[in-house]
Amino acid sequence: MLAEILRGQMVLYAMGALCLLGVISKLIVWISYKRLVKASNHIASSNHSLTRQLKLKFENCYKLNLGVQNVPVFVDKYLQKYKAMGIRVHTLNRFFVAVILLEALLGVAGCLGGFWQGLSLQQITLYAALGFISVLFMLFVDSLCDIEDKREMVVTNLQDYLDNVLTNRLQHEYDGGEGQELMAKTEAAKLMERGEAQTAATKLKIKKTKKAKKSSDEEEEVIREILREFLT
Repeated sequence: MLAEILRGQMVLYAMGALCLLGVISKLIVWISYKRLVKASNHIASSNHSLTRQLKLKFENCYKLNLGVQNVPVFVDKYLQKYKAMGIRVHTLNRFFVAVILLEALLGVAGCLGGFWQGLSLQQITLYAALGFISVLFMLFVDSLCDIEDKREMVVTNLQDYLDNVLTNRLQHEYDGGEGQELMAKTEAAKLMERGEAQTAATKLKIKKTKKAKKSSDEEEEVIREILREFLT
């Protein structure tokens, strides 16, 4: 069975298909980060979904007086969730690395299996050569795309905008009279909610106390009636 698979070159076809899928996944990641780099260079006017969500979330946190204490973690969280074609870009990048390992393993397995099954030297050499060339080609593609450098550019641009541009603008807008009024209203709403909760708890406590008192009065009345009947 194994000899037929190796002689039929099914492993070679699988290696070729995996290599193609790996390159496609890397190209999707490269295109995604290329667009993101362009968007992060002009965040204020960008319509990119990630930058819009990032700005909106940051502004909402500031308006609610929560703030963002760790901007790098805030940015990294959104980059981890960034998707292309419904799949996380981080996952696609990891898939490319997994494909490189699979290519190497299939090349080695093809050589060892061919030697064990008594294949010709030419066939064994073909597995070794294809495995080596596919891994080398994929490493070349990885180096050419340079995803890590693009990711660092995106992170730097986003952090710079949030720390030095958006934060200053929000401080100017919301730390003035209008901002203080908005924060005061937010705080007042929170206090009202707490007050309503405390009021409800107090009412419930009073109701339970009255009920317990009423039950106690009823018990005393029953005892009095029993005593009257016993004494008479």
